[in-house]
Amino acid sequence: MSKRLVIVGNGQMAELFHSNFTRMSDYRVAGFAVDRSFITGDRLHDLPVVPFDEVQSHFSPESFLAFVAIGPVKNNSVRAERFLDLRRKGYSFANCISPHAVVSPDASIGENVAIGHLSIVSPWVRIGDNVLIGSGSNVGHHCRVHDHAFLPVHVTLAGSVDVGERAFVGAGATIRDNVTIGEASVISAGATILGDVEPNSVYASPAAKPLPMRADQAQL
Repeated sequence: MSKRLVIVGNGQMAELFHSNFTRMSDYRVAGFAVDRSFITGDRLHDLPVVPFDEVQSHFSPESFLAFVAIGPVKNNSVRAERFLDLRRKGYSFANCISPHAVVSPDASIGENVAIGHLSIVSPWVRIGDNVLIGSGSNVGHHCRVHDHAFLPVHVTLAGSVDVGERAFVGAGATIRDNVTIGEASVISAGATILGDVEPNSVYASPAAKPLPMRADQAQL
């Protein structure tokens, strides 16, 4: 029997998880809830979009699970606030774990967690609540990923990495073993981190620069 679900959000992230839940799980998405100021239409994918402050009257916590599908807005604080609001309202949460991910049975997984296609979660990993891990990521043994963190795609955490609450680790970033990523910190796409990162700090690797030539002149 399918389980009924309300998705919080109405942007691309909400559309992504609507597709994933619909195509790859036994959840049945019943609608969307979003702050009034972000409502652009009363339906999305032919499902109702309701104001977040009315979510209980449309999708009661006794009958529906919730999933917060919001990106890393304001250092992940918006997603954290909505998750905690829903928990106070009495909701339980769905997880969206790809059937094409490899998740060790010895890993611990919280609520409202997403793990994307072809990701690997190794033994003795602990993943908190409201954590999003994108496709192709590798979370090494004994890592800890705290609540509300966001690892978009192709992130590599070697063994015993500690990712703080609300931290953002950008696409393709690599973190060596035994490193602590401070809470609410931001690691840029493609960065290589070899030591601890202070809370609320930003680490960025140099971006690629254009060369003074046309593409058909490049010797690759």
